[in-house]
Amino acid sequence: MTTGANTFSKEERLCSSKLIDRLFSEGNRQISAFPIRLVWLLSDDIEGVQILISAPKRNFHHAVDRNRIKRQIREFYRTSSAPLKEAVSAQSKGLVLAFLFNDNKLWDTCKLIPRLQAAMDRLVEAVSGQIPENGLGKSVE
Repeated sequence: MTTGANTFSKEERLCSSKLIDRLFSEGNRQISAFPIRLVWLLSDDIEGVQILISAPKRNFHHAVDRNRIKRQIREFYRTSSAPLKEAVSAQSKGLVLAFLFNDNKLWDTCKLIPRLQAAMDRLVEAVSGQIPENGLGKSVE
C-alpha cells in the first residue's frame, strides 16, 4: 500500500501521556473558532505533527455522536494538513496538537469545515511566525 499526501498514519496520533500532560500544562490555547479550540505546543521531543481529538462525554452521552465528531475532524485534518506539516518542518521541531470540540450539539460537516479551516489557518500563521527559542509554544503579543 502506498502512502499519499492525504494520510493520517499511526505516527500522527498523540498517544504519549507525558506529551498530553505537557500539552495541557504548557500549551497555547489562544486559537479558537467555535465550536473548536486548538491547544498546541512546539516540542523538540517529537518529529512532525501529532494530534489528539476530543469530544466530551459530558455533552455527548452516546458514543456514536462522539465518534462522528472525531471522524469529521480526522477527515478534515487528513485532507488539509499539508500547509501545517510544511510550517512545522520549517521550524525543525515537532508539533503536538489537540482539537477540542466545545459545543453540545452535532454540526453538519459542511458547517464545521469552514470553522476548522479558519482555526487551522491561524495555527499555520502562529507556527510560521513562532520564535524558535520560545519553548512553551506561546506567541508573543
